[in-house]
Amino acid sequence: MNIYIAAIVKDEFTGLLEWIAYHRVLGVTGFIIADNGSRDGCRELLASLARLGIVTMFDQPDVINQKPQLPAYEHILRNCVHNIDLLAFIDADEFLLPLSPDVNVADFFASYFNDESVSAIALNWSNFGSSGEVFAEEGLVIERFTRRAPIKFNVHHNFKSVVKPERVNHFLNPHFADLRFGRYIDALGNDLVLHPKHGNGVSAEIVWHGVRVNHYVVKSLEEFLLGKHLRGSAATANRVKHKAYFKAHDRNDETCLLAASLAPKVKAEMAALQAQLDALPQEESSQKSDSWLASRVKKLIG
Repeated sequence: MNIYIAAIVKDEFTGLLEWIAYHRVLGVTGFIIADNGSRDGCRELLASLARLGIVTMFDQPDVINQKPQLPAYEHILRNCVHNIDLLAFIDADEFLLPLSPDVNVADFFASYFNDESVSAIALNWSNFGSSGEVFAEEGLVIERFTRRAPIKFNVHHNFKSVVKPERVNHFLNPHFADLRFGRYIDALGNDLVLHPKHGNGVSAEIVWHGVRVNHYVVKSLEEFLLGKHLRGSAATANRVKHKAYFKAHDRNDETCLLAASLAPKVKAEMAALQAQLDALPQEESSQKSDSWLASRVKKLIG
């Protein structure tokens, strides 16, 4: 079963290679990524990865009076190739996580999507805080941030969707797809029940089973202020993520090392990707991204 990730990014250079390597380790087949005017080397990195056949990328510029995320999702849905079985619509600070070592992501999804009645699955969030970090530090995101909110944290009712793309009319918001037909299920395989108050994109129950979405929503205070705070929302007009947002989401109640346990494999995959980037003809590769990544990967893998 071919599983692709669909995303829109803007100035996500520092964590992008890790995010791609991590999901390749899990068995994700490919990536379709829209770049929304990055100026930090992110677009150049994506272009190099596209030349290697690892990602498909396109530019999603800002449109007057319209946020870019849903138009990007529409473009992805209408232009993805027919051999893509599933598309996981997640952000660059969200990581699919198998909840036990014996859970294979492809097998987990196949166990539900082999049922022809199933068109989409909702995977609930797990919110990770700053782990007390104030400044950006070296190391993988999955290693640096290992403390999260308890399962009953209200934000965890939010979910992200994995869909059969040909069965989707469009996304009503970044979390929830309007289906042409078929069932929307939760991670237990039950029919999805939406939250009675918050509706689309928010589930009545929080289900952590098989696979969930680790959401590294704030990272360190420095990274939040220079990243999410400045970028704002790609889907909601006039939404500013400021002090109140950071304080509400900086939850560090419980330790979770499931993602961190994958770090050795992720570092090896990052090194392999970097080797392929280094092998690109000099005139075709981005000197900015290659030189920065080479030094970063060297530090990460020792």
